[in-house]
Amino acid sequence: MQINLDEAKKILLYIINNNKRLQDSGQFPVSVSLCGGAGVGKTSMIDNLAKELDYNYVKLNLSQISDPSDLVGWPCKEHYACKGEECAWISSELINEYIKNGWTISEETRMGYAVPMWLKQLDPTKGSIVNLDDFSRCTPAIAQAVMEIICRQEYISWKLPKYTTLVMTENPDNGDFNVSSMDEALASRYMKFDIKFDVQSWARWAENSKIDGRVINFLLSYPEVMKENEQHRHPVNARNYVMFGNTISGIDDWEQPSNLAFIQQIASGAFLDDKDNIIGTLFTTFIANKLDKLVTPEDMLLKPWSTVKTQIKNCVYDDNGNYRPDVASVLHTRLLNYSLYYFEQKGAKTEVVKHRLVELSDAPDEVNARGEKIGCMLFSEDFLFDIIRTLMKKFPARTNKFMLNKKIRNKVM
Repeated sequence: MQINLDEAKKILLYIINNNKRLQDSGQFPVSVSLCGGAGVGKTSMIDNLAKELDYNYVKLNLSQISDPSDLVGWPCKEHYACKGEECAWISSELINEYIKNGWTISEETRMGYAVPMWLKQLDPTKGSIVNLDDFSRCTPAIAQAVMEIICRQEYISWKLPKYTTLVMTENPDNGDFNVSSMDEALASRYMKFDIKFDVQSWARWAENSKIDGRVINFLLSYPEVMKENEQHRHPVNARNYVMFGNTISGIDDWEQPSNLAFIQQIASGAFLDDKDNIIGTLFTTFIANKLDKLVTPEDMLLKPWSTVKTQIKNCVYDDNGNYRPDVASVLHTRLLNYSLYYFEQKGAKTEVVKHRLVELSDAPDEVNARGEKIGCMLFSEDFLFDIIRTLMKKFPARTNKFMLNKKIRNKVM
């Protein structure tokens, strides 16, 4: 079973909170692996979740670690020391300091491991997420060290701070990636979730990351570019698409023929497996339909209604007056995601969002001589319902007064 990034985030949040309960009852926490294609947003989601929880976050790229000592610390001789009833193993360089403080050093010794540098960076007063990236690309020696840490959250002579969750990220062993399969002894020690690319989850991430709006519009308009080809490969993935999008974002006018040809040349370097030039062909259609010039979600939310309603209308109706549900779908997604982003900003005003939703719900808002509403629908009932429901679910405290408005209430009931 494959899950999208939003579903993975919900599961990971539950596991992190449940791990606290397990550790408080003296049990070991559960480790997790997120397995998915390149660029689907696995590590970004984990990083963002750590920030939301105010947790320590450290990312270790296991494919770049060849010596286990870089992961688990260097071997060192330790001495058993006591002060009254308190006893501990200490490294040789600390002996003099402990003696000065009244500790007695015994003749009992052992070989331990120095605390690795990455572990020293964690604040023990907060929870932690340790992201072991490129897990399926690590060497067997590193994999064995990871297994020891997964099992007991410790390695010989050091322990992870309390409330630490280990999260591995890896690419699937499906022939597209140079990875190694994990044997059952290791794979049975953690939970593994297969992550699939989901354009809606990606669009939310892209809005928050301030990716060029034209780049977002293109993928929302043609999500099929992410599908595998007849050879079961993915010529376009989220990582190389974002790289491509960031590269062409510096070009102001995509419609100009010389610029469009230039973009197609750049695409040939970004998508090496796109032998059929899918991106280039669709970009030509994208530009011809003026989808690069859609009204921005910021304008849809914040511009005066008298101005923006005309802009939206010009986008969702073609020159012959035909409604374009595909374009309306793109604008609905962009407005929803920008509204979610807006609510998370300092100084965001709930009334601004509420009034705009009322105005959208009122469209068509032109009235003839008999007092009858005329004009054009901008967003369908389903689109408006989705925006209102999602905002109320995500920000219940901020939107609890939405239901006091009859027009909004009628959309959700």
